[in-house]
Amino acid sequence: MRQEIKNGEISWINITSPQKNDVEFLKNNFNICSSILKEYIPNIKRSKVEEYKSYLFIVIHFPVFNRKERKTISAELDIILFRNILITSHSGLLPELKKIFEKCKTDEMAKNYYIKNSATELVFRVLDKLIDTRLPMLDHIDDHISNIEEQIFNGNERKMVNEIAIVKRDIISFRRIIKPQRMVLESLSRKIPKISDENPSRLSAEVIGSNIKVWNTLENHKEMIEALEHTNESLFSYKLNNTMKILTAFSVIVLPLSLMANTFGMNITNGMPFMDSPFGFWIVLYLMFLITSISFIFFKYKNWI
Repeated sequence: MRQEIKNGEISWINITSPQKNDVEFLKNNFNICSSILKEYIPNIKRSKVEEYKSYLFIVIHFPVFNRKERKTISAELDIILFRNILITSHSGLLPELKKIFEKCKTDEMAKNYYIKNSATELVFRVLDKLIDTRLPMLDHIDDHISNIEEQIFNGNERKMVNEIAIVKRDIISFRRIIKPQRMVLESLSRKIPKISDENPSRLSAEVIGSNIKVWNTLENHKEMIEALEHTNESLFSYKLNNTMKILTAFSVIVLPLSLMANTFGMNITNGMPFMDSPFGFWIVLYLMFLITSISFIFFKYKNWI
């Protein structure tokens, strides 16, 4: 789907889920380089800024959380920037961009805010808004981390191993997508004077500042989940060691009983001094109880159990 907004000499064309007819539109109306058109529809995994004679081609990615699969995926935004024309293209995974576009169509104040002086200002304002909307997306990671912390100290260390792995995967994906943004924004700021007379330093500084804010929040989440993972492993190891200690102590205590039972079970005549006694069975039980008690008291004295 292709839509367009104009404000004076400035135009914004937004293409959602581009098809072959959109590629033909770009070729016929803007004389876009064939190398761009060839890779316009397939996903481009590498963020970049390419400079051409009268326009820039920008590929930038944004993290999007898939609640169904509980993981962060990458949403690609392709930008073709002329002096007075901005062309954006995406697969539909950026609802925030759609909201900005629709608001500019219906709200005159929003239209004058975004589409006012130049396409350069428009692209930086759109990018700044898209990056800012990543901060609320980090709230689900923060909520997940808080829940993990509560569960760990409620004694559910074993269950939290998988949850910690899910959060770490989420953070890693988010970092992988966000990190190249700063490089793209800095490169874009340097190349804009080639197609425009504007000085984009102020606008680019705001956008880069938004990117840094998101990155710092992400770093805090990374440090927090790593600390919780270490705490969870320590508590889990402590409980496991206690369990192993009790089982080992139990095995050692039972060992003399097994030895005694096997000894008295030997089929030999007059092998034991109280073999012919009518209380022989009870004597054996008493000896087993005595050995068990002595072993238990010894282990308790040594603080082994």
